[in-house]
This record gives sequence, C-alpha cells and structure tokens, in this order.
Amino acid sequence: MESVASPPLAPALQLRFAQNDFMRWLLAVLIVLALYGWVAHARLAVDPTPLNRGDQAAYLSYARRMHDTHYAVAGDRNRMPVYPFLLSLVYRPGLTDEEFLARAQSFDINLSILLLAVLFLVLRRFFPSFYSVALLIVAAFGVFVYRVGTVEVEPLFYFVSFCAFVLLVRMLIAPSWWLALLAGVVTALAYLTKASMLPTTAIWSVMFAGQILWECRARIQPRQIGQHLGHLLLVLGTFGVIVFPYEQTSKQLYSHYFFNVNSAYYMWCDSWPEALAFTAAHRNNPAYPSDQVPSPGKYWREHSAAQIAGRFLHGLKTFATRSAKLVGYYKFVLFLALSATVLSIRQWPLARELIDRKFFATSFCFLFFFCYLLLYAWYDAVITDSRFILSLFLPFLFVASKFVLHLGEHRSLTIMGRRLSFTDFFAASLICLALIDVAYNALRIGHMIS
Repeated sequence: MESVASPPLAPALQLRFAQNDFMRWLLAVLIVLALYGWVAHARLAVDPTPLNRGDQAAYLSYARRMHDTHYAVAGDRNRMPVYPFLLSLVYRPGLTDEEFLARAQSFDINLSILLLAVLFLVLRRFFPSFYSVALLIVAAFGVFVYRVGTVEVEPLFYFVSFCAFVLLVRMLIAPSWWLALLAGVVTALAYLTKASMLPTTAIWSVMFAGQILWECRARIQPRQIGQHLGHLLLVLGTFGVIVFPYEQTSKQLYSHYFFNVNSAYYMWCDSWPEALAFTAAHRNNPAYPSDQVPSPGKYWREHSAAQIAGRFLHGLKTFATRSAKLVGYYKFVLFLALSATVLSIRQWPLARELIDRKFFATSFCFLFFFCYLLLYAWYDAVITDSRFILSLFLPFLFVASKFVLHLGEHRSLTIMGRRLSFTDFFAASLICLALIDVAYNALRIGHMIS
C-alpha cells in the first residue's frame, strides 16, 4: 500500500530551517557584539581618556545640572539635551568628577552595544543576513570602537541620525501614514541629540515637496497627491510638536527658534581660538558691539571670494587625506566608492535605470552627502576632528551597499571550486577589511598590557 506524505510536512520543514537560520545568525551577532564589547572595554581599561579631552567635562556638567535641578536646566544651546539626559540617569549625588567620568565612559560602551544590536535589526530589513552581519562588523570595528570610551554624543547620534535617514529615504519611495509618523519622531529625536540633523530635515522637505509638484504635473490622481501632502505635513508636524518645548525656550532665552551657538557664531569664525575668544568676550560684556558678533554678513565683508573658496577646498582636501590610513573607516569608503564606480561604468544602463526609477530618493541622497560635505568642509577650519564627517558613514554604507548589490546581484564568482554569489563575496571582502581593525586593536591592547 502506497504511503502518502502529510501535507503539513513541507511547511514544517521550512519553519525548522528558518528557525535554524535565525539561531545561526543570532549566534553570529552575539559573538560580534561580545568581541566588540571586550575590545572597547579593554581599550578603555588600558588607555582611559582623561577628563580634559574633548567635550567630556561639558557633557558631564550638563548631565549633573539636569539631575540636580530635576531637569529644569535650559542648557547653553551648544549641546543638545538627549545625550546629557541619558548620562544623568547614571549619575549619583556625591560622585567625584573622576568617578562620574569612569561610570559615563562604561555606560557609553554598553549603550553602543545595544545600539549596534538594533542596527543589525534595521540592516536585516534591507539586506541578507550575511551581508547585514558584515555591515555590523564594519560599523562596530571601523567606527564605533574608536569613538566610544570617550564621553561624547557621536555614537548615539550616528545611530539615531542613520535611522532617521533610512526612514526619510523610505518616505520618498513608499510613503505611508505610520512611516511618516515614525520618521517625524525619529528625526526629532536625532535633532534633539545633535543640532546638525536640522539640514537633513530641510533637504528632505524640499525633495518631498518637489516630488508632490512633479506628481501634480504628471496628473497623478488627486487623492494620491493629497495623501502625499498629508504625509509631508505629518512628518513636519510630528517633528515640530516634539521639538517645540525646547525651541520655545530657545526663543525666550535667545530670541530665535532653532538657535545654536555653533551655527549662529562658531562656524563664522576662522579658528577655534577665535571662537573661544569671542565666547569669553561676549559672555563678559553685555554691551558687546553687534557688528563684531560673528555672522554670515560679517564674514562676507571681511573675506574675499577667493578666501571663502579656499576655506571650502582646504576642508575637502583635509577630508581626503587626514584619515587616509589602513586603520579606521577610510578603507571601507574607498572600497565601496571604487566598487560603485567600476560597476556603474560596466553596467551604466542598469545604474541609470535605478537612478531614474527612484529619482527623488536618489536626488535626496546626493544632496544630503553634497551639502553635508560642504558644511563640514567649511566647519573644519574651526574644529579639526573626524567626528563630524563620520556622521555620514552609516548613510553612505547603506546607500553604497544598496547600489553596488543591485548592480552585482546577477553576478557570481567561483573560488576554490565553490560558487559564491556577488553579495556573499562582497560581504566577505568587507569582513576581511574589518579584520585589520580587529587585529590592530588586539595587538594595541596586548602591547599596552605588556
């Protein structure tokens, strides 16, 4: 008598394979995060960052004042409130500066582990599991491990601003009501983490409004145009509602909404010593002459067009050369940029089809990187630190990966008799590059211990 296979068997096997696949990648992520956590804490143990380096003392002071005033402190509009708020949660009365510093530095590392775990979940929605693990390793050992261990907002901002960037790009491709609400919330959170998020909101608003106008000219159904206009208003409205209490205080104290000392004053100075000198003089002299306050008009009057262009070019040159070394983020940017360029040349029709099909999303990404490169190149005269340009790393990693994988998705390679998809090969290449940073940090830690 013939046996008949039970119909539920195939779905059950598929579920079992999916569960096994999930557990395998979960284990891989846990191993990566455990190794990252060990390296980050070991770097802190063997080479702790002193209190007088960077903005650590300022952040700790802001967090302490938040705690002591029950969060009634207004802040000086130099640093945004989200990160000091988190630091205030680990502060305890009676802690010395050094004790609070040590606690905050450990907290920073542990927070980054959580952020990287969530980062993997975000990446997994857009990339295969193996490639998502590769990007996690790149982010952890190419950027985060070098920034944590110091009390600074950047690791948190890199993550939150990246999430906002992805949501805003998705809004240009497949907008929806829930996505608009989430984009507004996360963008507002990113802005309250670091004020440099504000230009992203402006660029996206212009591109989304432009997309609506194009739909009007293309005679898209009025109902769909109305929905997209509602999406735009929901993103901006949600953003505005969340940041309004903070900005209302800015208006009361400084007579301007969205006031920030960096954009209002410091970026119109020629150097950090000049910015510090102005701050000291302005703070100690209520009658400081208004025509001597740094501003775009004052800068334009005192500098020629050649000097202004030279400042931009010097900043761009610094970006291209300052971090040109084997350790850190530079090699990943170079590898992805070269890969995208070569594949675009070889498969230009496919690349052009992708750009045309998602024109407004592509334009937003281009303007995002272009505007921020110019902005940070200009500000490099005042603050010579890679922490600003690194805020573009995760968005670039995401956009370049989507572009490269789209152009190479139908390619494959045979290595030692084993056939690999282009995606797996590219992921393995990124992991190999990241191993340079793993080895460097292991050797550095070992050398300092011995």
